[in-house]
Amino acid sequence: MTDARTEYDRLTERITDAYCAVDSRWRITYWNDRMAAVTDARAAAVVGTVLWDAVPGLRGSRLESHCRVVMETHESRSLELQLGDASDDWLEATLYADADGLSIIAREITDRHDRETDVKLAETVFENTQDALFLIDVDEAEDEFRLERVNPIFEAHTGLTNDELSGRRIRDVFGDELGNAFLEKYRECVARREPLEYEEVVPFPDEHSTWETRISPVILDDDVQKIVGATRNITDRKERERHYEAIFNQTYQFTGLVDLDGTLLEANDSALEFGGFDRSDVVGAPVWESEWWQVSVDAQERLKAAIESAGDGEFVRYDEEVQGADGTVVIDFSLRPVTDEQGDVVLLVAEGRDITDHRRRARELEQKREFLGHIQSVAAIGGWEVDFRTEQMRWTDEVYRIHGLPREAEPPVEDGIDFYHREDRATVADAYERLQTTGEGYDLEARFVTSTDEVRWVRTLGTPWYDDDGDLIGARGAFQDITERKERERTLQRTNDRLEEFTAVVSHDLRNPLTVAQAALELGRESGSPEDFDRLEAAHERMNALITDLLTLARDGQQVDETRPVALAPLVESVCETIPGDDATIDVDLDGYRLEADEVRLRQLVENLLSNALNHGGTDVTIRVGQLPDGAGFYVADDGPGIPSAVRDRIFDQGFSTAGDGTGFGLAIVKGIAEAHGWTVGATESDDGGARFEVKSGRYRPE
Repeated sequence: MTDARTEYDRLTERITDAYCAVDSRWRITYWNDRMAAVTDARAAAVVGTVLWDAVPGLRGSRLESHCRVVMETHESRSLELQLGDASDDWLEATLYADADGLSIIAREITDRHDRETDVKLAETVFENTQDALFLIDVDEAEDEFRLERVNPIFEAHTGLTNDELSGRRIRDVFGDELGNAFLEKYRECVARREPLEYEEVVPFPDEHSTWETRISPVILDDDVQKIVGATRNITDRKERERHYEAIFNQTYQFTGLVDLDGTLLEANDSALEFGGFDRSDVVGAPVWESEWWQVSVDAQERLKAAIESAGDGEFVRYDEEVQGADGTVVIDFSLRPVTDEQGDVVLLVAEGRDITDHRRRARELEQKREFLGHIQSVAAIGGWEVDFRTEQMRWTDEVYRIHGLPREAEPPVEDGIDFYHREDRATVADAYERLQTTGEGYDLEARFVTSTDEVRWVRTLGTPWYDDDGDLIGARGAFQDITERKERERTLQRTNDRLEEFTAVVSHDLRNPLTVAQAALELGRESGSPEDFDRLEAAHERMNALITDLLTLARDGQQVDETRPVALAPLVESVCETIPGDDATIDVDLDGYRLEADEVRLRQLVENLLSNALNHGGTDVTIRVGQLPDGAGFYVADDGPGIPSAVRDRIFDQGFSTAGDGTGFGLAIVKGIAEAHGWTVGATESDDGGARFEVKSGRYRPE
């Protein structure tokens, strides 16, 4: 046994790696010098002790876990580990177990592990970088270049997969023309033995895609064995650069970039050409020191203040006179702040536009507008214009005034039509449509509803608008408020109608009682009978009643000029005290109702309606006076015999009466007073079967 142990010791001593052995109870039986160096624990101090006590850092470690599994299963295994968290060294430990215990052989692999880590890191970068990477195998002696590998980004951006590219020669993949262009760069990289950077236009993923490429040689044993390349699609960036060039330098506006301290960082070609400068004359210096701003000290101070305000985040814009190569001009100048991701102002964009001619034209236009406005105010005629191409409508101030709209309102064409009264809207719409489709002009008079619901009369004219080629492109016209003229015309017509009515009354209604009076007078002279003189007196009373109603109708038919809020309930009660009808019942339920009216004429209207109910309903009639829903007016209803439906449309006509002793003017007077106030009056059947008159004072509101 001693010889066997001696032989075992000789074998273990030949092991150059760190080595130790433990028995089945984990007590250390062997600990070589290399293991002592690795663990910093001498053999004499640890042999005979439990492994986990000798090296406390192993307790609870991955190595302990694996050791226990190998001791139990007797299956060898290897693992990589570090002894303790503070160690940078890596070991490869191999574990062997038998009936006597466990052997551990540890080999330092720090360099290999670092190389493998670098390889893994490079692999991770290769697979996950956002650049398209490719690796080319180079046979410098044979001048042969083959694609070895591409990463997923290369595949995604080009549509070419690693499987179809790997191992293939460049020309076989890309063809002679494109392949030779690639090979020219690769050969240059090999010849110069240094990296190259360049831009190239390739047909993938789309035609004329621009790529930014960097290639670098991989040199081993003094030979270029591979080329590694990184490329990215910069087509969008190149497009943005072209856009920037177009916006910045291909514009008639003066544009520049200004630092927050006022230093001019860049100026576009238009600004330099306007001033007659080279870029070096102005870039890099405070912008107010340039020749542009040498017009006056005030101009320079305004610019300094504007730069300070823009630096605080304010957009600044004003007109300024500046110096150009051919003299001074007025520019529309602005400073726009540019912020970073944190919202801090980092740059100012300066813009200027020559508005000298615009200023002159604006002054001329303003003079014309003042002249046109004066004409409009004097003649009360507005103008309008519609561009069929853009569906934009333009109005003059007078048109806005007639509509009752503020100057900043921009109603579409459809809304312009909707302002017309619903009964006239279709006529205007049809005329406008004919103008739009056939070029037929129109000249119409129509009712119109303003934004405040006031009904007016307007005269609207529309004429076609043609361009230089004779194409119909819009319409233009005039717009005039003719309400006063229409009122005069209606007043004149009412006067004429009233004269005709008076003529009819005088020729007919007054002639009849006059004839009766003359006949009764002749008979009375001959007979001296009281009955003849009674007939004469009755005829005179009839003529007196007719004359009174005619005068009332003539007076109350005139336009009402002054109104005030009138409480209707007290007025009705006052009227009831002055009319006969002691046996009648009059119920008033008006709950504080008021309406705008001429009180004297409103009293006459109420008196006539109540008298009508008394005359036709009998001495014991019940009359109700109440408010219409939503305060739209009031009603007078009775429980008398009512009005036959066949004659309801005629009862407001002058001279029409259903009572033998009536003049026929009472309800005509009611209608005249109502119309003079802008009201309406109508007759219907009451809930009790009698007559009901409704006086509506509400205005028409457009749909």
